[in-house]
Amino acid sequence: MTNRTVIGVACSTGEERWVQEFFELFKTPWEFYRQGPTYSVVVSTNTNLRDVRARLVVVYSSKPGASMAEESTKCENTCLQYRNVVFPIYRKLLTFDSAEAVVRVVGSPTAAATTETHDGMKVLRVGYDLFEEVRFLLSTGQPASNALTPTLDIHISMLRSWIVEAGIPVVEIPPVPAGFESIACLTHDVDFLRIREHKFNRTMCGFLWRASVGSLLKAVRQKISWSHCLANLRAFMSLPAVHVGLCRDFWFDDFERFTSLERDLTATYFFIPFKKRPGDKVGRPDVKKRSAFYDVRKERPLLRELARAGNEIGVHGIDSWHDAEKGLQERRRLAEATGELHAGIRMHWLCFDAASPRVLEEAGFQYDSTCGFNEAVGYRAGTSQVFLPEGATTLLELPLHIQDTALFASHRLGLDENHAWRLCETLLKNAAVYGGVLTILWHTRSLAPERLWGNFYARLLRALQARPVWFATAGKVVEWFRRRRAFSFRCVELSEGQVHLEMQDDGYVRSSNRPALTIRIHIPPSMADTARRNGHSVIDIPWMGEPVMDLVAPELGVHDGACMHGRV
Repeated sequence: MTNRTVIGVACSTGEERWVQEFFELFKTPWEFYRQGPTYSVVVSTNTNLRDVRARLVVVYSSKPGASMAEESTKCENTCLQYRNVVFPIYRKLLTFDSAEAVVRVVGSPTAAATTETHDGMKVLRVGYDLFEEVRFLLSTGQPASNALTPTLDIHISMLRSWIVEAGIPVVEIPPVPAGFESIACLTHDVDFLRIREHKFNRTMCGFLWRASVGSLLKAVRQKISWSHCLANLRAFMSLPAVHVGLCRDFWFDDFERFTSLERDLTATYFFIPFKKRPGDKVGRPDVKKRSAFYDVRKERPLLRELARAGNEIGVHGIDSWHDAEKGLQERRRLAEATGELHAGIRMHWLCFDAASPRVLEEAGFQYDSTCGFNEAVGYRAGTSQVFLPEGATTLLELPLHIQDTALFASHRLGLDENHAWRLCETLLKNAAVYGGVLTILWHTRSLAPERLWGNFYARLLRALQARPVWFATAGKVVEWFRRRRAFSFRCVELSEGQVHLEMQDDGYVRSSNRPALTIRIHIPPSMADTARRNGHSVIDIPWMGEPVMDLVAPELGVHDGACMHGRV
């Protein structure tokens, strides 16, 4: 026996783009709701939907309805709790006078989501508009105060849980390759190349202070170790010899240090394309600090060496974020040095605005990795997944999660290593739970004096390498997600221990260099007797590109199955 279980989505006018993006992140069969068909699940932001036929209806809306006991509409920026998970809501919230609270307002018995039954259907009433939340997260982004919460990933996880707990199996393509728990993307912004390129400027004055008096003060206050202090003082004393070429340039030596730390791994290096060009429209008084003191065209030996080791070279943009013509110039300047015209970008100082995705796409960039915080670590867009930013049609956004200067710089969080590690541990645990990619930025010169943040970076790498993590350059990570976005289910049938799958890849070029996608089947508790005894709740099937797969799945038992034939 089979039942139609594709998700039918009924949204408000103007939300279609955000529905589509949500279901690129929650990669499961769905279609826009049509009157007439019977669905196992209907997701709606319309409280007045009539004649619905479904086993489960999830209504996301802050607008009062006719059948629930609404209490009040709260203001934006309220924190909610689902089981032991706390997450923020950024738009309006409707609360309910109900003892059957599925989600509560933090610190209150007030329900933000509740359930009831109508004509044999389970109705879950949620007091916010899911797709308005998605719009906010992927366009405006979270404030730094909520940076540690993967809010959008939590929304996906909750909806999945509600469907499975209603006895309905969920088939999806999780945001992580087959055989891995998560993805790690190591990146390095090359703001500075050599300390000897700086003489009597602000950069040099800052280094001299921090390496001498500043280090002594931090050591006395126990903010750094005395061994770090002595290393900084030695670097301070060696500066004359470095400038005349008698000693190695300890900033430039960071490239060798990174190569050693990242042995058998790969990273993406973002180089500034023009020397002594601070850029326009930054809106800060110290804008001249943005200027690079190196000419990337003269660094071809370094770029070739990095590329030979499997690393990727990208653009650390100056004006690309607001001017497509200048973006094209920056991309072409890097191409002169690398010979590769196609490149990704991360903006210097993370400069960005609402028009930037469109501008960067017009300039010909394949991806951007600017969406992150300068003053915090975490999830600006509320997700660990690559997504399509508003205004773009082909350019994808690789979010940034951990930045060294955000953790340690005195004018930012200014943390010691113990406090910094606790923050990073939170992100590592989230990666294990939700999958996706953890993007890390460690600047070149951050391993050298006076920063000396190399031990912490090595600890971070060890923690990642101890788990089943796929390490890849930014470009490869984006291409893997692009392939996932191109995937669609044509038919999925689950019945009496059998799985029949029909898939298509929408013409996307396959590559043996990318790990496989996974087809994951979440088994409801009512169906998963064997799976529950074995401690499993999902079936994972690596997908290598076959258009049709027929598999035996005894974990499903002999139950009514599900035929899923929808658009993904």
